[in-house]
Amino acid sequence: MDEADNISVKLTELLRHPEDLDKIASLKSEFSRKKGHVDTQLKAALATQLKVTQSGINAINDGQKILNAVKEEMVKIDKLCSEAEEMIDEFPLINKISKIHRNFVAVEEIKSKLQGLDSRLVEVDRMLVDDSGDSLANEMPNLLPIHFAIMQLQDFREDVMHQSERADNDVKETLESYFSPLENTVGMFDERVGIIAMSLIELVRAGNRSLVVRLAKIIDSEERSDEKVLALQEAQSNHQDLATRFKSIQKGPKVARGYKGKFLACVKAAAQAKFEAAKERFEDNPEDLEKCLGWYFTDLQTVKREFVQLMPRRWKIFDTYLEIYHNSMHDFLKDQIEKSDLDGQGLLNIILWNGEYNKGMKALGVKAAELKPQLIDGREAELLREYSQLIVKKMEEWMNKIMEDDTRDFILRTHQPNEEDSKWHMPSVPTMFTMINQQLNVALDSNRGNVVTGVVDECVRLLKNRQARWQEVMADEINKHVKATTKEDLDDLPDGILEYMMAVANDQIRSAAYTQEISDRVAPMLSKKYEDQVRRALEDAMNGFVDLATYSLAQIIEIIFNDLKPPIKNLFTPAWYNGSDMETMATTMRSYVVDLSPGLDADLFPAFMHQLSEKTCVAYLGGVHNKGAKFRASEAAAQIRSDVAVGYGFLTEFIDRGEVKGVWTVLEHFLALICSDKPHLGEKYDAFKQSYWDLPISWVEAVVKCRDDKSKDMLEIVRSRGTYVPRGGESTIMSRFVVLLAVGFEGFRLTILFFKFSLII
Repeated sequence: MDEADNISVKLTELLRHPEDLDKIASLKSEFSRKKGHVDTQLKAALATQLKVTQSGINAINDGQKILNAVKEEMVKIDKLCSEAEEMIDEFPLINKISKIHRNFVAVEEIKSKLQGLDSRLVEVDRMLVDDSGDSLANEMPNLLPIHFAIMQLQDFREDVMHQSERADNDVKETLESYFSPLENTVGMFDERVGIIAMSLIELVRAGNRSLVVRLAKIIDSEERSDEKVLALQEAQSNHQDLATRFKSIQKGPKVARGYKGKFLACVKAAAQAKFEAAKERFEDNPEDLEKCLGWYFTDLQTVKREFVQLMPRRWKIFDTYLEIYHNSMHDFLKDQIEKSDLDGQGLLNIILWNGEYNKGMKALGVKAAELKPQLIDGREAELLREYSQLIVKKMEEWMNKIMEDDTRDFILRTHQPNEEDSKWHMPSVPTMFTMINQQLNVALDSNRGNVVTGVVDECVRLLKNRQARWQEVMADEINKHVKATTKEDLDDLPDGILEYMMAVANDQIRSAAYTQEISDRVAPMLSKKYEDQVRRALEDAMNGFVDLATYSLAQIIEIIFNDLKPPIKNLFTPAWYNGSDMETMATTMRSYVVDLSPGLDADLFPAFMHQLSEKTCVAYLGGVHNKGAKFRASEAAAQIRSDVAVGYGFLTEFIDRGEVKGVWTVLEHFLALICSDKPHLGEKYDAFKQSYWDLPISWVEAVVKCRDDKSKDMLEIVRSRGTYVPRGGESTIMSRFVVLLAVGFEGFRLTILFFKFSLII
C-alpha cells in the first residue's frame, strides 16, 4: 500500500459520518500542533548529531597531528644517533667490543641457568606432587609459584633456542635434550590446570574460591603474554628494520601458549560431559528431560552470582559461559530431534523444554529471543506438527491392526465373539479406546490446544474410517447370504453371522459412550475456541457410531427378510387369499427375535423391533407390485385385517402397542384406497396424502390398478386431485416406495442404504 492509500485509509477512519466534517478545523489545528512539535524535535536531534559529528572530526584531526609529531621526533632521534656515532672516531671498535662483552655475559647467563635447570625442575615437580589430590577442598597453595617457575623456564628455553637458530644441528639437538624434561613438567602442569578448569563450578560450590582466583590470575597472565607475543610478531613483520635495532623487542616469550583457549576448551568439555550424561538419562527415560537438565540453570546462576567477582571483568565470564552452554544445549537438542527412534513423548518434552528454557533465561535476565542460534532453530511449530503426526502414526498402526483382526474374525467366524453379561461384543473396543485415551493424555501434556485438537481430529478420522470399513465388511457378508440360494451355497458360509452382527452393533453403542466420556473429559480442559471444535468433532464420531449401529440392525433384518421372500411374493396374489403367509412371516421373525433378544444391547433392542416393524409394514405395502397381485373387494379387506392382527400380535410381544400402531396406521389408509367406492376415492386419497406428505402417486396408482373393479376413471380421479400438502420435516414410511418403484422389492435393501435410515434411535 503506497502513501496515498495510507492517507485515504486514515481520512476514512477520521471522517466516518457527515457530521465529522465539522471536526476538520479542530483536526487541522491538532495536526499543525503535532507537526510543530515533531519539527522541533527533529531540529534539536539534528543539531545534537551535527555537534557530535564535528567533535569526532576534530578528534581525528588532533590524532593525526599527534601521530605526525611523534613521527618527526623519531626521525630527529634517529638523526642524533647517527651524528653521535660519527662524532666518536673509534665508535665501530667500541661497538664491536661491547657486542662481544654482551654476548659473553649472555653465554655465561645461559650456562648458569642450564646448570641449574635440573634442580629447578626437581623443585617444580616437588611442588606439583605436594599439590596433588582430587578433593575439591584442595587449595593447591603452590599453584602460582609453579606457574611462575614454569613460565620463567619456558621463556629461558625459547630465548636459548632462538639464539641457537644459526648454530649447528648438533648444538640444537644438545639443547633440546637439556630441555626435554621441561616438557614433562609443563605437561603435568597443563593437566592440573585443565582439571581445575573443568571443575570451576564445583570448586566454587565447595567454597574453594581462592583456587579459582589463582587459576584466573594464571590464565589472565598467559593471555596478556600471548597478546604481547602476537603484537611483537606483528611489529617484527611490519617493521623488520626497527626490530633488528631494538634488542628489547627480541627478549621475552617467542610463542603464544594459548592458555586462554585451552581454558575455554576445558569449560566446553566440562559442559559437554554433563550433556553426555543427560543424553544417556534422557534416552533411558524421555519423560525426565527437565530433570536431566536440572543442572543447566543452576550452573549459570552460580557463574552469574560468583564468577563475575572471581575473574577479570574484561573476560565477561557470564556471557562466555552462556554462549558455551547455549550452543551445547542447541546441539544436544538438535541431535535428539534428528534421531530416527525419538518417540512422541521425547519430542513433546523437547518442545515443552523450549518454553521452560525461555523462562529460565528470563530469570537470569537474558532475552532468549536474542540468543543465537535459536534453541530449536525456530522449529517449534514444525515439531508440534511432527509430534502430532507421531501420535497419529502410532494410533493408525494400532487401529489398523485391530481392525484387521476384527474383520478377519468377522469374516472367518471360527469362534464366537466375546460374551459380556450375555451380550455379544468384539474384544477390541476397550483396548482401542484405552490407546486413544493414552495418546490424548500425551497430547494434553503439550499444553497446546491446537495439538490436542489436531490429535482429536485424527482420532475422529480413524474412527470414521473404522466405521466405513465395518459397513463395507457387513455389506459384503450380508450380500453373500442373500445370494446363497442353494443349500450348498449356505453350507459354504461359516455360521455365527447373527452373533457377529449383534457384536458389531453393540460395540457401536459402547463406542459412542466411550467417545462421550472423552468429550466430557478433554473438552473442558481447553479454551473455548478449541473446546467447541473438540466437541463438534467427537459428536460427529458419535453420530457415526449411531448410524453404524442402525445400519447393523438393518442388515440383521435383511438376513431375516431373505428367509421371508416366498411368503412376501405371495402377498395379494390368489394364493394369499385364505392363506397363512402372514403367520409364516410372524413365526419366522419370532424365531429370529427370540434368538436375538438375549445377545443384543438393551438400548438397541427397541430400535431393532421398531425397524423390524417398519420393514414388515413396508414389505406388506410393497406387495402391490407382486406379479398377479389383485384385490377382491369383498375378500381383500378381511384378509388384510387378519394379517394386521397377526402382525400386531407378534410385534406387541416385544414392543409397546402404541409404537406398533404408530407405524401400522398407514394400513388403514391402504384399506381405504382398496375398499372405497369411486365417488369417495378422491377423498380417501386426500386424507392419505394429508397424513403422509411424501406419498408417491405412482404407488397409489399401483394400488388402484390392483383393484378388481379398476377403471380409467378411477386412475384419473387420483391423478387429477392435485392435492397440495406442505413438505413435512422427516420422511414418512411412504418415502420408501420412491426407490421401490424403480428397483422393485429386491432393491429394498438399497433403499435403506441410500436413505440412511430416517429412523432415529
